[in-house]
Amino acid sequence: MSTLEVNSIQPLSSGTTVTLGANGKTLSIPSGCTISNSGTATGFSKVLQIQTLASDSTVNTSSSSFVDAITLTGITPVAQNSKFLIELTGGYISNPNDKYMATRFQVRENSGSYATLMTGSQYAATMHGSNASYLTAPHSFSYFYTVTDTSSLTALAVNVQFASVNTSGTVSWNNAGLDSGNGDGYVLLKVIEFAA
Repeated sequence: MSTLEVNSIQPLSSGTTVTLGANGKTLSIPSGCTISNSGTATGFSKVLQIQTLASDSTVNTSSSSFVDAITLTGITPVAQNSKFLIELTGGYISNPNDKYMATRFQVRENSGSYATLMTGSQYAATMHGSNASYLTAPHSFSYFYTVTDTSSLTALAVNVQFASVNTSGTVSWNNAGLDSGNGDGYVLLKVIEFAA
């Protein structure tokens, strides 16, 4: 094995690209080495930022029309053409007997309108229902969002809505009043930006 020691590798004056390795070969980075990037990395999937919003507020509705529950704004993309993992966890819903709650998710790019996330012809949503006395269940949802504006995206916002569906009656988003010992917890909305 040979060792090449240099301080800089640059393309020839007639070229623009330096190619390392070849098909079927492996470039090994030894333990203790650090790769420092001050330019633009392409072809790698890495986390660029994580934005979160926690809430222990309770919102009630008896409407079959969707109402806002929690909104995370002020997300400034680190790069263009990124992908965003949206996660909603924790807290819990509370449905009395024979009541059903649907929760759906919306995204706004720049200063445009909120667009409801869809999977085929269905909402990207969760559904909780009960035909017994009560149902309590934590939130659990994730969606991998691909932006539509791939060249001039400067702001992103995520909105969560819910509605009372199937049968009439009041349902409670993130009911925080059942445990006097503060064990209700909170719901966490998280948006993770990945490099494309």
